[in-house]
Amino acid sequence: MSLKKLFVFVITICCFFAANAQTLEETLDNWATKNTIEKLYLHLDRESYIAGQSIWFKAYFLSDYMPSTKNSSVYIELLDKKSTVVSRQVFPAYLGISFGQVEIPENFPSGSYQLRAYAPLMLNQPGFVYNKRIEIFGTTNKETKNAETAAAISLQFFPEGGNLVNTLLNNVAFKAVDQNGFPVNVSGQLKNNKGEVIAAVTTRHDGMGLLTIVPQTDETYYVVLDQAPSKQYALPAATTKGITFSIINSSKGKQFKIEHPQGLPPEFRAAYMIGQMENQVIFKQPLQSGKDLLGGVIQTNNLLSGILHVTVFNKDHMPLAERLTFVNNKEYILPGELVTDTLNTTAHQKNHFSFQLKDTIIGNFSVSVTDADYETDAYRPLNIYSGFLLNSNLRGYIHNPAYYFRSDADSVKNALDLVMMTNGWTRFKWSEVASNTLPAPQYRDAGYIRLAGKVNIEGTRKAFANKDLIMMMRPVDTLQGKNGPFKPITTDSTGRFSIDSTIFYEKMRILFADTKGAKSKYIKVQMEGDSLRRNFQIPLIRIPFRDTLNTQVEEKMMEAYNDYMKAEGLTLKNVTVKGRQKSDKEKLEDEYTSGLFSGGINSRILDLRNEPGGSMNIFEYIQGRIPGVTVSRDAEGQYVVRYRDGGLGNGKMALYLDEMQTDPVFIESIPVNQIAFVKVMGNFVGTAGGGSALAIYMKKGADLAASTDAATDIVIYRGYSIIKQFYAPDYDLKNVDPSKPDDRLTLAWLPDIYLANINPKVPVVFYNNDRSKRFRVVIEGVTNDGRMLMIEKTVGGN
Repeated sequence: MSLKKLFVFVITICCFFAANAQTLEETLDNWATKNTIEKLYLHLDRESYIAGQSIWFKAYFLSDYMPSTKNSSVYIELLDKKSTVVSRQVFPAYLGISFGQVEIPENFPSGSYQLRAYAPLMLNQPGFVYNKRIEIFGTTNKETKNAETAAAISLQFFPEGGNLVNTLLNNVAFKAVDQNGFPVNVSGQLKNNKGEVIAAVTTRHDGMGLLTIVPQTDETYYVVLDQAPSKQYALPAATTKGITFSIINSSKGKQFKIEHPQGLPPEFRAAYMIGQMENQVIFKQPLQSGKDLLGGVIQTNNLLSGILHVTVFNKDHMPLAERLTFVNNKEYILPGELVTDTLNTTAHQKNHFSFQLKDTIIGNFSVSVTDADYETDAYRPLNIYSGFLLNSNLRGYIHNPAYYFRSDADSVKNALDLVMMTNGWTRFKWSEVASNTLPAPQYRDAGYIRLAGKVNIEGTRKAFANKDLIMMMRPVDTLQGKNGPFKPITTDSTGRFSIDSTIFYEKMRILFADTKGAKSKYIKVQMEGDSLRRNFQIPLIRIPFRDTLNTQVEEKMMEAYNDYMKAEGLTLKNVTVKGRQKSDKEKLEDEYTSGLFSGGINSRILDLRNEPGGSMNIFEYIQGRIPGVTVSRDAEGQYVVRYRDGGLGNGKMALYLDEMQTDPVFIESIPVNQIAFVKVMGNFVGTAGGGSALAIYMKKGADLAASTDAATDIVIYRGYSIIKQFYAPDYDLKNVDPSKPDDRLTLAWLPDIYLANINPKVPVVFYNNDRSKRFRVVIEGVTNDGRMLMIEKTVGGN
């Protein structure tokens, strides 16, 4: 159920709204419609890594509690502890999901790193991108470490509602962190400016706590900690012009209390309060005027789960106090069960697990299986529940947010309430809503890769206007694949062109050519800015980092890194191999040809690498240069190439460009000086009936760099990062090298599970490495109706 549907439902049940919508609600709703909240969560295969390996991820997008299809790209960045970007990858997103990997160089130093992920639409509300701290174990950090010093403690205070008000009972939350930003548990005393002890102070959970105080007009207050007795931590100054606003959990919902000090001016008195979730107003409740003490219950049983932001306003629509509170009705949970059908911790043996779901399930899921003894945390500190419902709605660092979703104990609920009181929320300001000056969206989704530019006749300023061109792509690294298909494009009256929604990977050499053959014009293409790999201004979000880790885990991970480096560094003994030197023809074939196109005792090659070619096309050039090959034109003016050699393969030749069968109209656009060689094959098994074929190979590498000017233009454009296949050995096939150690830390990674079934049972099959005795299995995903699956379980061991 979306929040907009829920909006009507809550009005009917609670009767909170007046008959006519008010300006604040209308303004916020209009802004939220144009500036949707886009959330992103990454399921990672592990929590810590060793240098030289990959960080495998599955990305899930949500908006308004449903999978979001508005994002076509996801940006993944790895930052060091100084917040410097050391790696940046871009992957395509489809139907609310994406997956891929981030390669960690082998020479990465050990330390804490920050993984940051976002899509452009998320940046319209800055500060709410995905952030996660990970540990990488690699080369020894040679930085000189300072001598151990006493940990510096920062202590912050957060009066409930926003203000500390004189003569009233105030709840004040506080949070203590160390010099790196990690929570630290403290104890101490609250004192006034006379040195009198008001109350004892102690943290309740992860550096957070709560104290109560009735401030007096002639006093100020501070806290002295037992851990730092010489330092005074001052509380915020109290005011006489304000209200207190508190919310506590109850069986009926959220019980609130508003209190005014006596004699408070009318402009500071509460008139009504508004509750909103995900930038959509859920309720508006008028408050009784003339009373100093107000109270009631906000019914939340029928709300979707998440952070409810409640604000109290005066009669002039100015905010007086606000409070965050968490609603957890658990409607987001998709129940699931992990079944260990076959558990085998012996080296190289097969394990067969499965996860079972009930109901009709349509959605995307991902599975990771890792060596549990090489994980830095007993439980993952961040999971899909906390990622979407907590972290994506709060600014600042939340320590171990998954903790708040692992138990229904009152202590956990109270600790979560402290999180609500000690973390900021600033997606918008009510003052901007009231003045209708909310910021306009700055970013839009580009819709994958947009290729655009302007074509001029080379050497002039004259536009190549209203003309047809041929565009062809070829990877700069030919090991990444063959050239892409030809695409006809047409320039407009100013010589401009635009191609939207294009997807390709890594660096592409894009060739633009006139289609007029010998009459082709020399052209120059000026591309517009890179639509994919642009840089974004992202506010710096600091995440605490650890100076040291658990010694036992750190030793294991460093041992795993050393094992990996030794395995990758194995070399063979020196062996002297004698053989004949390859001919130029053989070297040329080794560099360019593959598969069925390689070799052939009856094949003939015409090497064009050092031929200028002039303005000829390849068909004109080979006429009369290759025995048995004739070139003519048919009735429609298209080139026809035939081959006659002793009666073998008589007839029309099949044409291949870089080993992809191609129509002659595309080939004639390519000038001779862009072609490395042509190969004639009399009996080519790749054609029907074993007919003849003409294979044309375009230049690459050094050959291409030596090309002369032609009626084409070539630009380099970098596409998406390549999505690699996760390697998992199959020991039943007996094709794994037994001499090489198997020290994998991630044993299974299944990111592309799509289900559309009733009561599905999904197999998870993997082989053990040389040593694992316990497996951590994590299964996460999102259904099309917004329910989330989260299974985390350790299997095996004693």
